[in-house]
Amino acid sequence: MPRLSVGENEIISNSPHSEPPVQAALLHKALSAVDWMATGRVALAFGLKPQELHSESRGYAKVARARQVSMYILHVSMGLTLSQSAAVFGRDRTTAAHACKVVEDLREDPEFDAMLSEIERQLSASVASARLYTCSVEGGATDVFTA
Repeated sequence: MPRLSVGENEIISNSPHSEPPVQAALLHKALSAVDWMATGRVALAFGLKPQELHSESRGYAKVARARQVSMYILHVSMGLTLSQSAAVFGRDRTTAAHACKVVEDLREDPEFDAMLSEIERQLSASVASARLYTCSVEGGATDVFTA
């Protein structure tokens, strides 16, 4: 998501409809490698650009669903808290909780469940491979994925 200039931030912060300061700060949080991997993989599965999932607006139903799936994967598969998975998209904890419930219900559909299982498998393999590589190259157990 593009960052706003100082002038744009002042305009938004003076707007009567501006978000609380904490929410605004979350919108501009630097994303970790895991955040980008999960978002990118889900976007690919839905035929979207990763940037579309990080839009401040809800977007089309397809974009909103992909964002819900990303929040679910970040929380359930990658171990982020609901607050952390929501913050990746500039949302709050209750939005991520709702997304997880929606996706759990959607997993009743065998096709959707198979797609989600494949995304989870690929992300898990990618993270494991990258962690092995990082440890062997740096000679330590530094976790670059949570920075």
